[in-house]
Amino acid sequence: MAEVLRSFDEPIGDDLGSYHGRVVGRRADDGMWEGWLEFEALDRTGETLVGPVESRQPEREHLVYWAGGLTPVFLEGALHRARSPLVVRTRIVEEPRSSSPAPRMVRAQGGDARPEAILDPFEVGGRSLDILDQELRALNRPRLLNIIAAYDLNPAREDLSWMTDAQLVRFIVVAVDAQLIQRAR
Repeated sequence: MAEVLRSFDEPIGDDLGSYHGRVVGRRADDGMWEGWLEFEALDRTGETLVGPVESRQPEREHLVYWAGGLTPVFLEGALHRARSPLVVRTRIVEEPRSSSPAPRMVRAQGGDARPEAILDPFEVGGRSLDILDQELRALNRPRLLNIIAAYDLNPAREDLSWMTDAQLVRFIVVAVDAQLIQRAR
């Protein structure tokens, strides 16, 4: 519950009127004490301007001490802040509409459908076999096997499961080089 911690005898004014000022405080939900100022119009209109929190203190006594040191200049600034509150724009935290990702789409391959390759070894190898070698070394085993299958680089259908990734890279580079030489003839 809020309570008046200090009341000022001298009116606080600006171009729009004169006000009776007072410091109000309360214990916040987090256990800290927060203080703000209220300005009650002296012209009997009943208008009261309430300012934002001006101080947060760990104990009530600390907030009372803070209120005791307020100067007329501070009160004029607090009146201005009460008239023109600071507008803070914050991004609204978005909530997801789903609780899990979409299921993976598994397509049964029928007939002569081939795996999808991440790169065309003939396009890269046609420019430079060294670059092809470097790019293939950055790929994992399933992608290397997809390239071999997609570009029919193993027409004899040899068992490649025993090969290391480095050996698969060399297999692809040699097969591409051999086919590029045949195409050039």
